[in-house]
This record gives sequence, C-alpha cells and structure tokens, in this order.
Amino acid sequence: MAIPISELQSLTNKSIIELYSITLVSALHGSTNVTRFHSGVGMNSNADIIWQGNTYTRFPVIAEGFEYIGRGTLPRPTLTVSNVLGTITALMLTANETTPHNDLQGAKLIRHRTMAQFLDAANFAPATTTVTSTSTVVNPSDVENITYTVTVANVGGVNIFRINGNDRPVLTMKRGSTYTFDVSDSTNASHPLRITSDAGGSQTVVVNGTQGQSGAEVIYSPAYPSAPNDVRYYCTTHGNAMGNTITMNDPLTNEVTTSSEVAVNNTNANPFGTPSSSTELPQEIYFIDKKILENRDVVQFELVSALDLENIRAPKRQVTRKDFPSVGTFK
Repeated sequence: MAIPISELQSLTNKSIIELYSITLVSALHGSTNVTRFHSGVGMNSNADIIWQGNTYTRFPVIAEGFEYIGRGTLPRPTLTVSNVLGTITALMLTANETTPHNDLQGAKLIRHRTMAQFLDAANFAPATTTVTSTSTVVNPSDVENITYTVTVANVGGVNIFRINGNDRPVLTMKRGSTYTFDVSDSTNASHPLRITSDAGGSQTVVVNGTQGQSGAEVIYSPAYPSAPNDVRYYCTTHGNAMGNTITMNDPLTNEVTTSSEVAVNNTNANPFGTPSSSTELPQEIYFIDKKILENRDVVQFELVSALDLENIRAPKRQVTRKDFPSVGTFK
C-alpha cells in the first residue's frame, strides 16, 4: 500500500524512518541470513525499531547516492557501515567461506522508508501520566524512643504497676514513636502488662521473653495517625486498676510531595497514528556490487540496482523525430 499523496506532500525529512536489510544468497554466501539495521534517521533513536514484526538494530550507517535524476545510467549508491564491533567483517568471512573473496557481493540490500506513525505498536511503551500526591509524615526530629522500668508494688493491699518509681502514673505518648516497658523485674511475674483502648480494644504490642524474667519487655508503637486517643495500660489478670490512662498526642509532621509515572493503560500504542505494516515509500532494492573500503572503523560498499546489472539505461527507449515525423516540431 502506497502512502497517500496528501501525506507525502506534508512530509519532512525528519518524519521519514529509514530501515535497511541485507539478505545473503545461499549459493554465493552459504546462508540466507538477514541482517536488519537502522541509522536512527527520522526518530533520532538509539533503540531497536520494530517494523512488520522484524527488529532493526540501531547501527551507525551512511547511505548516499540514492537520488535519481530521470535519465542516463541508474545511480550506484554507497553504503558505509560501522565495523567497530566487527559485525560486517564477520558477515564477509561467512560469505568468503563459500565463495573466496566474495565480500558479500550479490547480497540483496533493501532500503525501507516509512513514517513513525506507521511503526509497530511494540515500539512504544504504554501511555503514562504523572500523578502527584501529597502525604503527611512524622517529622523524624519528633520521634521518641522511651523505655519505662516497670515493677509491681502492693499499695494499701492492692497491686499496682510502678513505672520509673511512680505509682501507676498517667503516661504521655506520641503517635509514630516507640515505647518499651521493661518488665524483667521478678515482681512482674503473673502480672502481664498490655495496652488497650475503650473503643478499639486490645492494641498491638510486641512481647519479648517472659514477664518477671531477664530480658522481658513489652513494646508499644502507636501508629500515626490511627492510634486511638482513649488508651491505657493494664494487667490482663487483674484489670485496669493496676494501670492508668495514656495521653496520646500527635507529633510534628512534614508534608511530602511525590510524583510517579502511572500507566494510563497496559496496552502498547503508537502515539503518532495507526500502525500499518504495509505502508511505506516504494522499496529500493539494490545488490552489493563490490567492497570499496574496509578498516577497523568502517566497511564501504558500492551498490547496484537490478536494472543496472543488465546495463539498462533510463529511460529505456528514447523518443526522436523519426518516431513521430508528422507531429509538431522537436527542439
């Protein structure tokens, strides 16, 4: 399918994508391998390009002399390809094993030219959008890490928790901080200390060891911002009377803004238009006629068209006065 004239007229050089393929001939080169590459022209891309389901690798290449003026011999373009990685030399060595000194002579080169809007959708990542969100986090400078020393005392015939030497004091805590109750003193045996909320029930704590024994501790980390206000410490055996309330405060906070790329959908899509594997400018088919230059940096070939192989000139037939003796005057 040809590109519509209306689109051809609106094209610029940068909108044309140039793709190349070199196909070996089994009889000459012992293989029919196809090497596909692109120069980056049109997309200024270092990535591979997928066209008609085939992958064209980004490869430094200069193709010159394809222009045709409409008369005389057909052009003999030159193709200069990077040889830094030895890719082209390796191809020539493969060919020369079948035909000595062949140097890819007779290999078919096709120059494809299409536009970005017709490239396969697989070339393009799913469309994304930037999502910005703001969250409130605890200011690290206002995070507490406090340890309370807990013993059990009998006051007036009633057992109570004594914390840091104070009888069942009201404690003050901040959401987002961590509080450790050291319950290793032997008086804590049989008096499990826990945290509860009148509205929310038992609060999550970390219990290490066995109360009343060395290393025993109960760790409470009221979450920010969800920890309830009506919190107290108590004994699971003897109830609330052994403990007291905890005043819960909010810490200092910071506003943090984050941005992230989120896929609008999970489908690859060509943002320039609708892919079409058959829409391209007329293919230009040439054959490698000879190697002009080879060194560590580049390999240069001279190309020849199929018509030129037959020594055909264009136009193939020239019209003269003798062909139309009675029509007008030729100047």
